[in-house]
Amino acid sequence: MMKMNASWKGCLLAAALCLCSAQASSAKDELSTMFEWWNAAFKTEGGFNAEAFARYYTPDARLLIDGVEQARGIEAWVRHFRKIQASGAQVEIVLPFRHVFKQGDKIYTYHVIRSVRNGVMGCTLAAGHAFLVDGKISEVNLVRAALEPAQAARDPACGKS
Repeated sequence: MMKMNASWKGCLLAAALCLCSAQASSAKDELSTMFEWWNAAFKTEGGFNAEAFARYYTPDARLLIDGVEQARGIEAWVRHFRKIQASGAQVEIVLPFRHVFKQGDKIYTYHVIRSVRNGVMGCTLAAGHAFLVDGKISEVNLVRAALEPAQAARDPACGKS
């Protein structure tokens, strides 16, 4: 698969910002609901398991980050996130999303990811979309851009929760 360079990431993030310029609706979308569960599961030993993922995802669901497939199928999602969980990193998807809207069976999002890895705080912007099949997520496709520490320090969403 092709890897995205920084200029493409910037273009895609800018496009997502334009697409997501509408205010987030008060009704929760399936992706936001899943990330509420995900944030709690990340902090819980055994929280990432096939039964839990199957509540939110189709059996063949894909995860693409920066144009690279990270997982396909429930068991691959479990392995992927257990690996991150076991690394000792702390990760949180900031909710509510900065911008989110749903059109048909697609959810478009622009959101912040806070993390601490090896004692270093990080803040990443993510933009992308999710596809739904019968109310379950069949694909999450995100592009991400890490904020420099000075940028993150000025962004209230990057502070501690």
